[in-house]
Amino acid sequence: MKLYQLTHQHRELERLAEVEELDEQAVRDTLDGLTGEIQAKAQSVAAMVLNLEAWARAAEDASKAMAERAQRANRKAEWLRQYLSTNLQAAGVTKIETAELSVSFRKNPASVQIATGIILPARFMVQPEPPPARPDKKLIADALKAGESIEGCALVQTERLVIR
Repeated sequence: MKLYQLTHQHRELERLAEVEELDEQAVRDTLDGLTGEIQAKAQSVAAMVLNLEAWARAAEDASKAMAERAQRANRKAEWLRQYLSTNLQAAGVTKIETAELSVSFRKNPASVQIATGIILPARFMVQPEPPPARPDKKLIADALKAGESIEGCALVQTERLVIR
């Protein structure tokens, strides 16, 4: 049986025991049996949670390793591109064509260079928009703990499931 089905049966039996006159020992024995099944099923589900979390951590670690390898490959490719460019220019070679590839030099679009320390007129400056205001939850929590009443705000105590 699934965990939610066992839980439903347990709740239903507790409700029936309160409403109807049932043999108290039989109800207690049945509830104990259901509780044992719920605990066994919960243990299996908790083990699956731990397994999935471990798998996720391994996947994240593998992803980081792959990203680092990609960065190394990109750095090496950029170094080789610069090496090729320097040596072709030094040799005066501007174009190579083969069946597999072609190598040539092309002009980049013109770009603007601005000297360090220069102050440009305001019309050449871009003003970024300020970030939108957001609630300071720490400040609100401190005020609520101090007894202050803030409309629409409340301290909420939640629970989390810990599996070790």
